[in-house]
Amino acid sequence: MVQQLLLLGQLVFVLLIYLFVWRVVRGARGDLLGAAGARRSMRDQDAQESTIIPAADALAARRAAGLTDPRLVVQSSDVLRPGVPFTIGGGLSMGRADGNDVLLDDQVVSSRHLRIVPPGTVVDEGSTNGTFVNGTRVTGRATLRSGDQLQVGSTIFRYEGPR
Repeated sequence: MVQQLLLLGQLVFVLLIYLFVWRVVRGARGDLLGAAGARRSMRDQDAQESTIIPAADALAARRAAGLTDPRLVVQSSDVLRPGVPFTIGGGLSMGRADGNDVLLDDQVVSSRHLRIVPPGTVVDEGSTNGTFVNGTRVTGRATLRSGDQLQVGSTIFRYEGPR
């Protein structure tokens, strides 16, 4: 009786291995066929409607509602024109190096001075002369509120939060 149960267990185990291999081969075949295989399988099904709004429509809706993205506006500077806005978007980096989003050609600004993480967190990147929010030196991170002043070298920005 015990031998028969062991044999039955072995058969079930082998069957499960074959089932596993069959599923792997079937999945790999679907990946290799790509979109052509997907089109064949979708013929008999109704396509699901997308509820994702295109980015242009979302931006237009935000503007129509009077909402704006967070941004920094130059208040005063030796290297930038006052009044120039910089939208934070997905983030912003500042410094003297060419790879930064905002290039500040100022001798007291480090090559990678700081970065802004959306919607309004300032991260000092270990700058030599420091980053200041409302006159207070930032050590590590600081959160900006609408109307705060951010100083990097000789440049002072005003933070305008999302509305």
